[in-house]
Amino acid sequence: MLRRVYIKNYALVEEGEIEFQPGLNIITGETGAGKSILLGAIGTLLGERTSATMLRAGEAKAIIEGHFSIRGLPWVKRYLRERELDSPDEELIIRREILASGRSRAFINDTPVTLDEVETVANLLVDLHGQHEHQSLLRVAEHLHFLDAYGQLQELREQVQRQHHEVESLRQEWQSLKKQEESFHEKADYLKFQIEEINKVDPQPGEEEELLAEEKRLAHSHDLLENCARLANILYEQEGSATDLLGQAIQILNHLQQLDGYFEPLNRDLETALIAIEEVVKSCQSYASKIEINPERLEEVRARLAEFTRLKKKYATDMDGVLQRRGELQKELARIEFLDEEIAGLEEKLHQAIDRYREAAVALSERRRAAAVKLEQEIPTILHEIGMGGSQFKVQFAVEDDPQSWLELGGRRVRAFATGIDRVEFFISANPGQPLRPLQKVASGGEISRIMLALKKAIAHSVQIPVLIFDEIDIGISGRVAEAVGRKLRELAETHQVICITHLPQIASAGQTHFLVEKIQTNDQTQTIVRRLAEEEREWAIARLLGGETITEAHLSSARELLQAQKKASASVSSS
Repeated sequence: MLRRVYIKNYALVEEGEIEFQPGLNIITGETGAGKSILLGAIGTLLGERTSATMLRAGEAKAIIEGHFSIRGLPWVKRYLRERELDSPDEELIIRREILASGRSRAFINDTPVTLDEVETVANLLVDLHGQHEHQSLLRVAEHLHFLDAYGQLQELREQVQRQHHEVESLRQEWQSLKKQEESFHEKADYLKFQIEEINKVDPQPGEEEELLAEEKRLAHSHDLLENCARLANILYEQEGSATDLLGQAIQILNHLQQLDGYFEPLNRDLETALIAIEEVVKSCQSYASKIEINPERLEEVRARLAEFTRLKKKYATDMDGVLQRRGELQKELARIEFLDEEIAGLEEKLHQAIDRYREAAVALSERRRAAAVKLEQEIPTILHEIGMGGSQFKVQFAVEDDPQSWLELGGRRVRAFATGIDRVEFFISANPGQPLRPLQKVASGGEISRIMLALKKAIAHSVQIPVLIFDEIDIGISGRVAEAVGRKLRELAETHQVICITHLPQIASAGQTHFLVEKIQTNDQTQTIVRRLAEEEREWAIARLLGGETITEAHLSSARELLQAQKKASASVSSS
């Protein structure tokens, strides 16, 4: 249950705390007193979006904090434990902070969380029926959500949604490949041409460097031969060559060495130099013997280098880049050549995904139809208790044909939605003898309120939501019907905590705890306060609902009668 709500600096609320009680909590107040502010604060606490405009004037931060008892709610405890948000004392505290900068922060048990996490936890605890939710019954698309909530089908519905998304993703990918298939085959011809063009030259790694070196040797073969011969002549062959002179120098050093050991290492150095010169001569002679004067080969090398230059220019890169480009072209061509296989594989995946969607969607539809049978029996029973005896309620199912759909069911092509294959609409006959007709076309405002209450009661028992909040569930009703709605809310409060904002004395008198919302002036400032009424104050508050500004003894007497009637009704229910 919702034990306590603390509000600070929110709209007209400077600071206030509301201690809610088990059973039926009634909230009343004059128009404009701030009931909508209170409901807005609770909605913000439960994860609704908000803005800095809700800050009390001149304040830097607003705080809304809710304390929930989660005793006997194992599904809530499990959710918190799995996310390490649990507390040891079976209490859940949700806090929202709204900052003047426009940002807001959310906490669960003092741990920072996202707004989505707050909303998820809140949905396990509270069902908040706002003033405008009546209109959701007039939107046929919302009927499916009511049915799924009643049947506790959210998990299966989410599975269908995931599989629908998978099918659509695969279809888009498949269609994209099919659309590109023709252009891919045209591209393959161009890729083959480019690969063939490179392969015709067939450059090899490092070949360009080798050819450049060879081209240089061939182009300067005469010069190389001539200078190798000159070098050999200078160093070795001619009279007075370097080797002759070194030989003479070595003889002198040999003589000097005999006279003084100082010259021994110098002699060795000259002998080493002589050997080095002889090796240089041998290397030059060997190199010269391999030099080829071959104009034809030079032309061949230059022609091949010209082909390399053409490839480099065409692909705007060096030869390493050309070789890399050939590899890329070959890979791309291979993918295109295997495109048919890729499309076939994707088609197989798509068929399997469609089969999974079909299986889950059919299972969801069957569960919905089973839930609808129960709902069709439960809603008229509840409506009878709140003044709509003889009503009939029907959940109408439809599956839409669509020749272009990817889903085949029973030999028919049918539309597939993320919510499944069903279109659902509520039909009602509000009076005996009248045919069933679409709810959105026949129900009055008062009937819509009662049908909504009946749905909320049915869904609340089905999904075990412990806290139900109703804002003006009394729209369009009065008198005897209002009394019946009050009794039904009181009955609902035997298994749930119910918080109800109302303008009707018949409903207010059914409450077990009564809060009054008032607007007061203090220090030239307007404030909204919420206070719990003592039992003796309730008579006056209900009389105020009956008479407005002027309260007469007749109003007070009527208020006493309403309170006594509700007490008797409660005692009767308790004894039975």
